[in-house]
Amino acid sequence: MTLTQVRTTNTQIKARRPHSRIQPLLNGAAKLFATKGYKETTMRDIAAEVGMLPGSMYYHFKSKQELLLAVYEQAVMDLKSRLEKATASEQDPWKRLETAVITHVETILDQNHFARIMIGVTPEKVPEIQEELTAMRDSYEQIFIVIIDEIPLEKYVNKTLFRLMLLGALNSTQIWFHKGPFEPTEIGREFIRYLESSVICEQR
Repeated sequence: MTLTQVRTTNTQIKARRPHSRIQPLLNGAAKLFATKGYKETTMRDIAAEVGMLPGSMYYHFKSKQELLLAVYEQAVMDLKSRLEKATASEQDPWKRLETAVITHVETILDQNHFARIMIGVTPEKVPEIQEELTAMRDSYEQIFIVIIDEIPLEKYVNKTLFRLMLLGALNSTQIWFHKGPFEPTEIGREFIRYLESSVICEQR
């Protein structure tokens, strides 16, 4: 499937959103994809979760892949909106990155099923729609690209690797985090403090 087809599919998905059954369907799919696993979840499972006849689901989504795209799209849009709103008023580059990191960590640790799908279902796990999922993830990571580009790092620092390692470390908090003794905000702030103290910056 090409990116043009992705945009067409996303437009079709958005066009269906006003239907009263769509959001409960997305919520149910996100819950099962996050808790049971995407591959392990069937369309029948999702239908049972939301109290819908299996055949009726295909009126809204023609396949499980199309349903995943809709869930992923909502996850990306929600997280992008939250991140853009949180960082909009920050002027200092490091403070802006700290706010972005805290927002990212808080979102993925609050047991939000949509956020868990975005982090847990990496594009290569669903090769038939890998290009579309990658494009959505890239649109989110673009926010971090812009923020990191404004930080006055030394020229030897590879900003692409800086971003990839940063997001990789943040996403891994889902593995080891348990409520207490650390809160998501504290984790985010400490992470940035470690980065600031270990990366030599120009003009600092």
